[in-house]
Amino acid sequence: MGGNLPFPENISMLKDLKKVLIVDDEETLTWSMAKSLSKDKDKYEVFIANNGKDALSLLQNNKIDLVISDIRMPDINGLDLLVRIKKEYPETKVIIMTAYGSSDVQKEANRRGSLYYVEKPFEISDIRKIIIDLIGKKKGFQGKVFGLQLTDIIQMNCLSRVTAALTITKDSEKGVIYLNEGEIVHAECGEEQGTEAFYKIMSWQEGEFVSNIGIMSPIQTIQQSWEHLLVEAMRKSDDET
Repeated sequence: MGGNLPFPENISMLKDLKKVLIVDDEETLTWSMAKSLSKDKDKYEVFIANNGKDALSLLQNNKIDLVISDIRMPDINGLDLLVRIKKEYPETKVIIMTAYGSSDVQKEANRRGSLYYVEKPFEISDIRKIIIDLIGKKKGFQGKVFGLQLTDIIQMNCLSRVTAALTITKDSEKGVIYLNEGEIVHAECGEEQGTEAFYKIMSWQEGEFVSNIGIMSPIQTIQQSWEHLLVEAMRKSDDET
């Protein structure tokens, strides 16, 4: 079971709304949450999935802005689902919820990229407030980069001390550079991670980018300062030229 919320008031004219996906193997819980959250139908559209497989299918076919997922599920647990989402859909925000809370689980969820960690039982009003706060944040900026403009964009983000995921695409290739409070902490490009991925992305002379403010990196693979990384990237570019 899973898919778009089957309430009449949630049907049509919603293509421009943000999309929220609730994932939990308890069908009663997903239904009741979706029914309560449908009060905000003018702000976001609600989808539901009762297992990780259905959640991934919905993510593949819809531009989901926020996922609220339980941890314990029969096929794909919430933490593994979180990792898949951060890798394949870095712009999608994630909230983890569980009835089996512990500080270790919370730390692991945060490390893997969860923005919030909510213990059951919770007040639906609290969830609504978090959702509205998250989907209401500006996504950042998007555009095309040519030459060294990508360096300028990264430098601007670093100087502004932002936390963000910068997704860059060039033809069929895609890379993501994560910043945490202005420091470059992680990069991914194909099978490569860390500095190798960062330098590969920086070697692209043109492409498209989307900067998503507030997205945290699931891991840290880069320790060097952003100044060192950009200087080294420019040196490598000069050497190649």
